[in-house]
Amino acid sequence: MLEQKIVSFEPGDGFSIVGANIFADEEDFPGVVIAASNLSQDFTKVIGHQSNPIVKTGPSPSPGKSCIVIGSLDKSPTIRFLRDQGKIDPSRIEGKWESWMTTIVRNPFDGYDNALVIAGSDKRGAIFGTYSLSEQIGVSPWHWWADVPPKKQQQIVALPVTTFNGEPSVKFRGIFINDECPGMDSWVHEKFGPNFDSNLYHYIFELLLRLKANFMWPAMWRGYPYPGRSFFVDDPKNQELADTYGIVMGTSHHEPMQRAMNEWSTTQPEGTWNWDTNKAKVTQYFKEGAERAVPYESYFTMGMRGEGDVPMTGGDPVKILTDVLAVQRDIIKKNYGKEDGVLQLMALYKEVQGYYEKGLVIPDDVTLLFGDDNFGTIRRLPTEEENKRSGGSGYYYHFQYTGYPRCYRWINSNTLGKALHQLQLAHYRGANRIWIFNVGDLKPVEIPMSFAFDLAWDVNSITATTLPQYFEHLATREFGEKYASQIGKSWYDFNKLVAIRKQDHIDASTFVIQKYHESDNILARWGKLMEEVEAIYSHMEEDQKSAFFQLVLHPVKATYIFTQVRVAQYTNQLFAKQRRNTTNVLLKKCISLMDDDHDLFEEFNSISDGKWDLILRQPHYGYGDTGAEPSRNMIDGLCYVQTKEDSNPSVGHMGIAVEGIEGINAGHINEDSDRTHPSRGGLEPGVTLPFITPYGEQTRYFEVFHRGTKEFSWKAKPQYDWIKLSTYEGHLNPRDDDIRVIITIDWAKVPADFDAKVMIEITGTRDGYEQVHMTVRNNRVPADFEGFVEESGHLAIDAGNYVTEPYIQLPALGRPIAGAVTLPFDTDFSKPDEIPFLKYPIYVFSQHDNTNLELQFNMTLETEKTKRMQYDVRFDGGSIKTYRLTEDESNAEDTPKNWAAAVMDCVWKKGHNLGTVKKGSHTIEVRLRSQNVCLEKLILDLGDLRYTYLGPPQSDFVKEGKSNGVDAIGHMDRLEIDLGF
Repeated sequence: MLEQKIVSFEPGDGFSIVGANIFADEEDFPGVVIAASNLSQDFTKVIGHQSNPIVKTGPSPSPGKSCIVIGSLDKSPTIRFLRDQGKIDPSRIEGKWESWMTTIVRNPFDGYDNALVIAGSDKRGAIFGTYSLSEQIGVSPWHWWADVPPKKQQQIVALPVTTFNGEPSVKFRGIFINDECPGMDSWVHEKFGPNFDSNLYHYIFELLLRLKANFMWPAMWRGYPYPGRSFFVDDPKNQELADTYGIVMGTSHHEPMQRAMNEWSTTQPEGTWNWDTNKAKVTQYFKEGAERAVPYESYFTMGMRGEGDVPMTGGDPVKILTDVLAVQRDIIKKNYGKEDGVLQLMALYKEVQGYYEKGLVIPDDVTLLFGDDNFGTIRRLPTEEENKRSGGSGYYYHFQYTGYPRCYRWINSNTLGKALHQLQLAHYRGANRIWIFNVGDLKPVEIPMSFAFDLAWDVNSITATTLPQYFEHLATREFGEKYASQIGKSWYDFNKLVAIRKQDHIDASTFVIQKYHESDNILARWGKLMEEVEAIYSHMEEDQKSAFFQLVLHPVKATYIFTQVRVAQYTNQLFAKQRRNTTNVLLKKCISLMDDDHDLFEEFNSISDGKWDLILRQPHYGYGDTGAEPSRNMIDGLCYVQTKEDSNPSVGHMGIAVEGIEGINAGHINEDSDRTHPSRGGLEPGVTLPFITPYGEQTRYFEVFHRGTKEFSWKAKPQYDWIKLSTYEGHLNPRDDDIRVIITIDWAKVPADFDAKVMIEITGTRDGYEQVHMTVRNNRVPADFEGFVEESGHLAIDAGNYVTEPYIQLPALGRPIAGAVTLPFDTDFSKPDEIPFLKYPIYVFSQHDNTNLELQFNMTLETEKTKRMQYDVRFDGGSIKTYRLTEDESNAEDTPKNWAAAVMDCVWKKGHNLGTVKKGSHTIEVRLRSQNVCLEKLILDLGDLRYTYLGPPQSDFVKEGKSNGVDAIGHMDRLEIDLGF
């Protein structure tokens, strides 16, 4: 897809390869012959009938025919013959890693007019070249795994070009199948039997090669059915099959020396995986793994952790691991002739990185495999000295995880803007020997996998600004050009939405309902995306609908339902506090949405004649405080109000709720009960709206609701005629929905400099009387001011909307639609004081003491212990204050203070006291002093900042000469649709 085209489906200067014999020498690597055979089958899928037979011997005369020749420079006699005859010139790929050339040769052999030649520098070069042709003729790498139909073609013409595909950016590129029951396990048991055997793995190996991956850590889950997965013994053909296909095998970060941990669990009692007390047996276990692996291409995991993927027990961990490595290296020497006789890596995962920092010596030829924090944030990068090591370094990166502070295993929850930034930084800093991606159950993360391996193949092929184009390219590959732009946009929008928070991490109280329209806006964005993908789905060809459902529609619909459940759950709790009759409507809605979630699961089970039954079985409702995965879907905290009885007569039937607050002592009765008609004294704030100015959000609302058994009418009367209501009267019976009344201001009629509290009276015909209060401030900025303007007691700026050199925008990174701001990787950070500031002019309308400036940064981590991530803040040209992004904290996993909250929120929130801020114009300046610091949002608390998950939407930006507020430029993140319940 990202390579030069070598075929066309229109007549041209080339020659037709439909019907061409496919030649692959039997003397070549078996994986090359397998790929050539698959290419033959791919032609059949595309053409609709058997068209391109595979010939596993040298070319034999067949007058007038064309042929496709596939082979490696190492072992293909036919490729060597063409080279020696001067028919091809492979000098540009000779000696290269996994490279290939594709070229047209006229009269290649006696009896043949034309040949399309794919010559690989090595076995995988030839394999990747072959699968590249498969992709270009119309067979997706995901054709089996996502049921993507082949693109039917009548003719396929080889273009008269010669292409050279150079070495990949990352040498080893693979996955870890983390099959933690019940998803993939249940599916495999139903479709393939009790074990992950070669009948399954050949599909996985082929997928990896089609994606230009070459490495795998196999499934290893310890558990149901006991004892769990064991790649090497579940099916003795597994290891040999991997080598035959051309896949390099390793074992996961805590399974050393090519042994599955379950091999130990089935033969040894618990507690015996202990180097201090059981060294002899553990050593023998290591020996058996090494001996078994000798015939096959392998990448050994070294060291050891505790049994069950936990920190080891015993005395001094550094001393233990030093001894373990010495023994393991001796075993390798005895089996491979020398200590570095086979590829080896040391997974610096969690606490093991700490041991390395404390002095653990790792042999120079052993690859340092750094790990992320399990949530997509890199924890460590190689230093200049480490980059000199012969073993190099790489990265273990998660697209799925089980563990603290909370799992994310259900469906794709990865934002590729974050992965792009972190992985490109890792590569830039030298971590390019091996990249391993934890893909969990594999099936839900097709898009991140495609992205990861495209990036690993050519790290510069995707950039922060071309990610939308990448999604469109991907959509073209899977579904053709007709709807590619719409599908690509849908994937990009999905990425931006899951960047707000992973689905599994959204709780009932995450998104705030009554402030800044937060939950409404998020639901509206999901609802809009849902409408768009359903519209595309309705127009897709029937044979494409299953793939579209799997790759596009299901993730959107599942997340939309999930988010609706959480918002409805919180709304039910809020309404219960206020004793609204509609509380019970929300209770039923939650239950109905949970059923919708299950129905969608069953729909996934039924697609493609039940091919994917149970693979998305992972429960996703019911996480507790521990973050452990739920065993069954459950939501708690639903509320029921007894609607067969009236409220206390002192409050009556009619209830009033206002934007921004749930009320004062909502749902309860005070001794001074007559002060609720209207609410006065300490109760008045419960019916007081956030103040309003000509800048920022131009609506406020209150709701009229029922809390009794008898119907009533109501009327609303504003204090001034320039206070406009969406409706001035209404009627409610006990079963009606609540009524939301939208308030707007006709600013042209408001007196100049008006600044006072106004009132709206609401009178009920049965027993209700209330007054809603709101301060109206007709403040205006000077005509010569340009910048951001205070609105309702706060000011907010999305940093990605305003970027000045040398800073760059990362539009796909972070929670705001605008993305984030950072500095290029190659910035000279040795002179941070010479880096310019980002400058934000602001205007405030009244003096405020102890003003707090909150900066929100993308959740990144310090990658070197000797270099702190820092930034500067300056206000109004005053003194420069330097801050660290993270704070140290001593814990087993060596994560900074407040990491657990930040990793689920996806941001660091840093507060800074600016002291007294007077009325008028000011300038906030921020300077990033370190690599990997990405600024997303600035929020200034000017006396009435109200907490929400995302913070308030961006304030208006006023252009010079346009100071009247209603003409201001703003509302960039606002999409307000009253979805209702």
